[in-house]
Amino acid sequence: METLFIPTMKAIATMMGLVCVGLLLKRAAIIRDEHRPLFSRLVMDLALPALVFTTLAACKPGMEILIAVGIMLVAIAIHLVITWFIGTVLHLERPRMGAFMLVAAFGSSSTIGYALISQIFPGNSDAITDAVVISELGVGLPFILFGIMIAMYYGQNEKMPFWDHCRSYIFSPLIASLVLGLCASFILSGWENPVWDVVMSVLGLVAVSLVVFVSLGVALMLRWIPVRSIGLLAAITVVLTLIVQPLTSLFLAGQVGLPALDTEILVLETAMPSGMLAAILSARYGCDGEYASALVIITSIVSLITLPLIMLLVP
Repeated sequence: METLFIPTMKAIATMMGLVCVGLLLKRAAIIRDEHRPLFSRLVMDLALPALVFTTLAACKPGMEILIAVGIMLVAIAIHLVITWFIGTVLHLERPRMGAFMLVAAFGSSSTIGYALISQIFPGNSDAITDAVVISELGVGLPFILFGIMIAMYYGQNEKMPFWDHCRSYIFSPLIASLVLGLCASFILSGWENPVWDVVMSVLGLVAVSLVVFVSLGVALMLRWIPVRSIGLLAAITVVLTLIVQPLTSLFLAGQVGLPALDTEILVLETAMPSGMLAAILSARYGCDGEYASALVIITSIVSLITLPLIMLLVP
């Protein structure tokens, strides 16, 4: 537990530190509330598409990793159904319903997960590669395919005609990066060409900016929300995100006989706190971004306790 706790604390502290930098910039009026749409678009329309494309274009996943990806997809699908049912029972307003579903289902597998796995498995390139593939395909794909739809449907544009929703979704930069990245992985992966190398290098540098843009966007969205108005859903989100989802993945991994390393990485990825990208996506499409940001911070703090305990259960 001690070996896992220290890198977990470092990774989460780094994220919190970047958010605090954003709060200081906000207090100094260097970044202001009117900049929120800008950071949301930089994340959703620039940095995240660059990360998706460069990751997919460079990877050739094996069968065992694809099984792990499938398990994560199943776990996320189950939690989307559960959160929809809970939100319906609680009669949540549409913007809050969308934010709740996104935050509870999609964890911080890249922003915290990569940093954590690189510290737990130092020098293990296979572990890092597996983490990237599991995260980008297991979380990134459903985030793009379903997360955007959920945010659009429950956001401020709920009166938009169905076909307008579909058109906005199909022609979004994330969908384009997904399709182009998959095509490049089959056609151009391993191709040595100076022009291609420059393109990948530029997009790689853009992708690195994702964590900074996300942190600044979350800092701009953070507001004090009374505990009484968020307590119940915060508790539900903590249980679903930090306990039920990783245990579901661990159970499914045992059923299919997933190798030990892949199981460890899969459970680590699914035990991550709620992703900042879920908060950014909520704000980008009109859901309750402030509420989502508060849940991200809460789950990040609680994960310092739950993550080491969950990993004790991994064989």
